[in-house]
Amino acid sequence: MTYLSNSGRRRTLVFTLDQIWAKAEPFQSIRTHSCLTGVVAQQLMDNTLPQGLQNMTAEYMNLDGVALSRWIGYLASLHDIGKIECQFQWKNEDSRQAITEADLKDSSTDPAAVRHELTTRSCLRGEIWKETRESRDAIRFFADLLGAHHQGKTGRAGSICREGWSKLRADFELEMRCLFLEQEEIRFPRIERTRKGPLGAVLLGIVIMADWIASSELFSDAEDWFQTGNGQEDALRRIHQFLGVSGLLTQHIAFQPDFTSVWPDIPRNGLRGLQEETESLFINQDERFSLLLLEAPMGEGKTEAGVYAAVQMAQQWGKEGFYIGLPTAATSNQMVGRMRLFLKAQQPSTTVRLLHSTAWLVDEQGSLPRFQTEEERFAASWLLPMRRGLLSNYAVGTVDQAMMSVLLVKYGALRLLGLAGKVLIIDELHAYDVYMSEILQRLLEWCKALKIPVVLLSATLTPEKKRQMLSPFTSQPLEQVYPAVTAITESGKVLINKVNKTEKRYTLGITLCTILHQTEKIAELAIRHTEQGGCICVLLNTVQQAQDVYRAVRALRYDGKVLLFHARFPVERRDEIERECIRLFGKDKSNRPEKAILISTQVVEQSLDVDFDGMMTAIAPIDLLLQRAGRVFRHDETKRPEGYDRPELQVLIPETVGDYQQDEYVYPKCLMNQSIHLLREKKQIQVPEDIPRLVAEGYDSQFAPQEDLDLWMEQWMDDQVKASASTLCEISSPEKGFDPIRHMERVQFDDLESSSFLSAKTRLGEPTTRIVFLEPSEFELLEKQSVKSSGKKLLNGVDGKACKPLMRRSVSLRSKLLKGLDDRAAVLFGRKMLEGLRLYCAMQDEMGRKYLPKMDGSRLTLDDEYGVLFEDGEVK
Repeated sequence: MTYLSNSGRRRTLVFTLDQIWAKAEPFQSIRTHSCLTGVVAQQLMDNTLPQGLQNMTAEYMNLDGVALSRWIGYLASLHDIGKIECQFQWKNEDSRQAITEADLKDSSTDPAAVRHELTTRSCLRGEIWKETRESRDAIRFFADLLGAHHQGKTGRAGSICREGWSKLRADFELEMRCLFLEQEEIRFPRIERTRKGPLGAVLLGIVIMADWIASSELFSDAEDWFQTGNGQEDALRRIHQFLGVSGLLTQHIAFQPDFTSVWPDIPRNGLRGLQEETESLFINQDERFSLLLLEAPMGEGKTEAGVYAAVQMAQQWGKEGFYIGLPTAATSNQMVGRMRLFLKAQQPSTTVRLLHSTAWLVDEQGSLPRFQTEEERFAASWLLPMRRGLLSNYAVGTVDQAMMSVLLVKYGALRLLGLAGKVLIIDELHAYDVYMSEILQRLLEWCKALKIPVVLLSATLTPEKKRQMLSPFTSQPLEQVYPAVTAITESGKVLINKVNKTEKRYTLGITLCTILHQTEKIAELAIRHTEQGGCICVLLNTVQQAQDVYRAVRALRYDGKVLLFHARFPVERRDEIERECIRLFGKDKSNRPEKAILISTQVVEQSLDVDFDGMMTAIAPIDLLLQRAGRVFRHDETKRPEGYDRPELQVLIPETVGDYQQDEYVYPKCLMNQSIHLLREKKQIQVPEDIPRLVAEGYDSQFAPQEDLDLWMEQWMDDQVKASASTLCEISSPEKGFDPIRHMERVQFDDLESSSFLSAKTRLGEPTTRIVFLEPSEFELLEKQSVKSSGKKLLNGVDGKACKPLMRRSVSLRSKLLKGLDDRAAVLFGRKMLEGLRLYCAMQDEMGRKYLPKMDGSRLTLDDEYGVLFEDGEVK
């Protein structure tokens, strides 16, 4: 092959495809790596994607199963064609020497700035496919997908003008085409515009995953054997074995249609009304269900009904598994245990992954130490990062993990690919604010486009939020029925089964107490309520209030059990307190104390299965007050002390309505005012009859007093700002197609377990920072191993085993509270598994507590009993 050199002389190109490097250490040629990636992609399509997702992909590409597999292999094999270019090859020392000798150096571009994936896009659009008779839209669609297989990296495409390199690229593409498509002429599949969004997400996800696996240590020696006679057979064997131990192979469970077969521990005569109505929908179905919304009070078996619906919808749509998204890590930790027991009864070998930012601290299942061989340990590591965990059939975690699939994070397409193979269950739908609801709506739009069945669970859902969440699936008006099971069919038809039989039908007593922020009076009232026995919860809206009330109860020498539970404890201590709460107030009554007070923040509000004889709660929006009340008289089998005849909720309000002080930073003032307005004349609430009306009126300014209308207008404007803010970090809606290059250029965040993304972007709250208080000797030891970079000392030399103890000692604080730390507070910054963590060298006070001094004389003190305290420096 001849070419024109820089000197203008025609010379012979010295490179062959076997000499063009794709991987440097160890060497792997472009031919080997690309063929291998194509084979892996085919195996992912054939063996990891559930049948329903395969069918959807084939339908959207207008191909049969065999042709689809060939196209997947062909596309994936071309992902690195941009490496057949002078500037990229110059990065390798051996290639650099050959390029210099051949007088091929292109001095117009800095090699370090060249991104091969952008060159891939450029050469496919500009030379490889340009000569075909295919439409420009089809060329652009497939080239852009392959050009986005690396994300979050800046740079530019390399030069594609040199004739020698162009000829090599053309030969390479022809070889891949003949190998995978088995045809000499290319004919792109015809894809409808409305299908490009979901199809693009699936194809890009497969290409990314195939490239990762083909680039791994599993195939590091592939250059030695892949091009031999049995190379592809050996590759298939390795891939299949890898997919098996990784939990990526499809795990099919044939669930029966009746409820009691799915939940064998629930007898037919023990079915609750919600569960019966859910079952009847599937027994009488004549169309597939795209979405189910289960609305019922606490204690009606929504979780069991939701999981039953999910496994039935999975079979309708040819999906395998589900992802359950919950509001918090604590609720996820509880749910994953329940799901493992549930699936163990169906198929003991089934794995359920736990996915949230600190899951690796509490979850032993799936962690590396349980694997024995080197191959198994490597394979398991693919599912440890959260973005890959969604690829496993069954997973439980925070709703953030699903939300990030439609946000501008690196490799978000992998999350969409993972969700596309299963059913999505979103629990506690009422718990998400305006900002999060906007992102959830975008997620549901993508679920509709990707044919992902959805199950939504809620106890207290406003009519407006209900319309918003169901809008991607239907435009029909929604009848307000409660409790109810609402189903939306594939064609958009709405079916509603009213639940006439409820397990929890009772009268909730309501008392308004004008002692909010009066610490001593709250403590005295709590003690008075338990003088004759009983377990109550005092639920405050801020950590500071909870700490103050706990201190006041202790000062009054309360003779019962008293606990403090909030989010400002280190991970390890918080887990201990959570387990203690479940031990004392959970379903097992053998440890229930005769008298106890739990002083808590909202950590017990969502999905924590605890039961109290009474509750005192700070004022909050009406739906949250009802949610909190669901922790009172929760378990029918609990023996109540004398004086506790019915569930009672004492709502703490200020003496002057509107004087909420720090509570106003937690909840909108107009919503707290409205709760007081609705409850002021009410001595009792009928559950479930009164719930829908109270929730609707609690969020509707039409029912507000005239003097509050200005507050409602301010809140409406604030909500509009929050809703608009979500669009800054969302990907486009699916009907606008899938533009991976534009998305890639807008990527703002890494997809890391320890990044600040979750708090900063899926929740529009104040940024948080996770810190560790270290003793000087500990800090000095770690500091010796640190490395300096950009003026910071980075933690170095900490192995995986040491990371977990450090992370379990960490606590998450609002970032602004760390401002003004004294210069004596030396700090190390975490790396890799500890990315985002700050380790401070703490001082010690006369009580042996660690603290960090601030310039203004105050300090952050870590107290084992109280959590992190913000003190003025005096011992309290």
